[in-house]
Amino acid sequence: MKKPAPILKAVPVQEIVEGPFTDITLLPPRVAAMREKILEASSTFDIEKLRPAIERNEVMPLFGRAGERPRTFATAIEFLRTHSYDGKGREILMVLEAVFTATFVRVKRGPHVIYIWPAFALIPMQEIDADQGETMLRCIAFADLVRDGFTGRPPYHRGEIGEDGTWHAFGVS
Repeated sequence: MKKPAPILKAVPVQEIVEGPFTDITLLPPRVAAMREKILEASSTFDIEKLRPAIERNEVMPLFGRAGERPRTFATAIEFLRTHSYDGKGREILMVLEAVFTATFVRVKRGPHVIYIWPAFALIPMQEIDADQGETMLRCIAFADLVRDGFTGRPPYHRGEIGEDGTWHAFGVS
């Protein structure tokens, strides 16, 4: 008689959050390099300059929510352009700069480590101080205010880069 297959149970992965940090020298070299590529592109006000940072990954960063995000590297820039209030991508570049110059946290989930900007993305709204509130305003795209009927927490953007330098995500938190 055959033994039944064991029942696998999902075990919650412990998440350890460290920070917030302002000192970018604490970033691993690959994370710092990706962040720098993103910030270099942001400073140009030319959305096309972001393409090398996006295409540096093996997989495309997650932009936007499921169902509305771009599916290919070829469509990523156009997606960001059309989700920018000015229609040219400049607003998104300004938001990217605000996000990746804000304080950050280091999050360890099991064996994986990810860096998240801005740090207040993981803080309950009522605990956000005045400085974090000002930064939050810079991390909001006008297009998201128009598109989303939000209540409570504003639709600010956040970014995530893995410890290996992979840009995982940029979108509304």
